[in-house]
Formats: sequence, structure tokens, C-alpha cells
Amino acid sequence: MTFTTTVAGIPCRCRVTLYHPGAPMRTTGSGFGDADPDEPEEFEFDILDRRGYPAAWLEAKLTDDDSERLLEEYRRERGAWAA
Repeated sequence: MTFTTTVAGIPCRCRVTLYHPGAPMRTTGSGFGDADPDEPEEFEFDILDRRGYPAAWLEAKLTDDDSERLLEEYRRERGAWAA
């Protein structure tokens, strides 16, 4: 999935290459330690220019806040696309 966004105020596209929603811990038996640990959410992406070409120069401008924002935008876009 690819969606339109901005990085450092510059219009671009975000192409999601991997998304795994994660899973909570689950109990697999009755004994001590019979559980699968929780799995964290995974989100990987590439930043593309407006024409759809990889833009490493723009990806270098990403901050941690940008990564969180892109994840939130992806969740919104995915929800709108699925509806």
C-alpha cells in the first residue's frame, strides 16, 4: 500500500513494505511458563518522491516523530481502504 504524506514539509509518498499488527501474550498450557510472549507491532516503509521513485535524501530527514506519524497515517488509510 502506498499513500501520500509529507516529510519535513515536502510532499511525498510512503510505500509500506511490511506491517504486522502484533499479538498479545497468550497462554498455551497450565504449567508455569506455558505462554507465548507478546509480539510487537512491526512497520517498515520506503519514502518515495511524488513520482514514485525512491527518495533516500528525503528518507534521511525522517525523525522518530515522523515514523510514529506515518504509522498513524497508515492505520487511517488502511481503515478507509478496507471500508
